[in-house]
Amino acid sequence: MRSVILFVLLVACANFAGAEDITTNDGKLFKNTEVLSFQADGFVIKHGGGTNWIGWTDLPTATRKRFQTEARKRKEEEIQKLKQDLARAEAEAAGLKEDDGQPESGKQPRPEKTGNFAARRTSEERGRPLAKLPHLQSDEIVDATELVKQFKTDPTGADLRCDKKTFRVKGVIERFEPKMFVRKYDVLLESSDRFVRVVAVFDYPNDCKTVFTTHRGQTLVGKPAENKQVTLLQAGQTIVLRGKCKAARDTEIVFTGCELVH
Repeated sequence: MRSVILFVLLVACANFAGAEDITTNDGKLFKNTEVLSFQADGFVIKHGGGTNWIGWTDLPTATRKRFQTEARKRKEEEIQKLKQDLARAEAEAAGLKEDDGQPESGKQPRPEKTGNFAARRTSEERGRPLAKLPHLQSDEIVDATELVKQFKTDPTGADLRCDKKTFRVKGVIERFEPKMFVRKYDVLLESSDRFVRVVAVFDYPNDCKTVFTTHRGQTLVGKPAENKQVTLLQAGQTIVLRGKCKAARDTEIVFTGCELVH
């Protein structure tokens, strides 16, 4: 019984130690705070009075350095976990039996969907390498899932056709990845291949002090003013964006300088 009581006391003390009071440069005091997420130019905390965003410049030097060190540590741990997950997934993929491209006995190949970008290409275009297709135009729309297929089936041709080209991409938002210490955030689109992803890099809106996620990462929120939040995007939403393609980099097809096309 004594050991149980001691364990409960230790847990309570650990929880109490994890919460702390934060005082900003202008004298605001937040009691029993808990960091919910670190952002590029600050972090979101939970405290007795609710939640608040605190900018790095709002903190005394010593406090700012301490929290920035913790932010970098968390990000490094997240990167290591992603690398481990990727290595495990690649090992699993290598162990799978290669598909010989032949349909199973008694089964017919699935016809292409009529709404698919590949289905809309002429029969002449389908027989030609990607590099010999017409150059992409800035107002041309390419489906994100089709773009992934192009880089998987003909990476050299896709590079020649897309690299450093500015054009439009249509896709469904899978998730968001706000960046730390820079005023940018990534929008990841759903992909037809679990090991390749389309990443669109956006700059913060000019009127937003910060950008972060809510609802367990399903909603991207901007904060243009004190205690005011504006929903920017949501996971599952279909969007059309315009950006400059940096072609395939490892497992990513990256677009920079992105903007939404309404």
